[in-house]
Amino acid sequence: MEDPQRSTPAPSSCFNCSKLQTELPEPLKRCSKCQTALYCSRECQTVNWKSHKTTCRLPGSAPPPNPPQGSGSRHNPGFEVMNGMLGLSGDDFLHKLPEGEVFTLLIDCFRMRVEDEYSFGGNTIGIYNGDKPLPPFKKFLSLAESRQAILPSWWSPEKRRECERLAVNGNQWSDINAAVEKSDIQDHYNDNMMPMKLRILGEKIYGKGFM
Repeated sequence: MEDPQRSTPAPSSCFNCSKLQTELPEPLKRCSKCQTALYCSRECQTVNWKSHKTTCRLPGSAPPPNPPQGSGSRHNPGFEVMNGMLGLSGDDFLHKLPEGEVFTLLIDCFRMRVEDEYSFGGNTIGIYNGDKPLPPFKKFLSLAESRQAILPSWWSPEKRRECERLAVNGNQWSDINAAVEKSDIQDHYNDNMMPMKLRILGEKIYGKGFM
């Protein structure tokens, strides 16, 4: 006999717009810090951040642990095949390009990665978490500098500062303060494979895939 006091749990809903999970085509994504707040889109998460940040990371809602070190070398499925097909296996993709284009591709590589982290992993970085994007971009450049042969021989602390200034300039399309999607990259570069090229470059820099 069923307990008359027992009720069916209410379906999950977006913390900002209150849309129910049952009304959405995709699963709700969790805040990467507290793993509690749920959102139907990055727009809703950005809007809700001012009110949510006061409770985010309260005791008992710690952020998820970092992945084990052993998983750091795992790449997304198809990485090795596409790496060879696109001619990127030599790690010198950026070496052959003009200085300004190298800066632009590094900026867009970072933008593509934080978009993928959100879309595929529910992880929010920089503007996706309501934070300033320059600190994680600086970390991204530090990782690039730590990898052998990724950056051209002319790269220097001065060139790095120039790249950082360009990334937050606001007067160009490649701007870390603006979100970007796969289709945006394809349209801007007029190259349907450019998102894949940037993803592979990102995996080489981060040492792992986003999934």
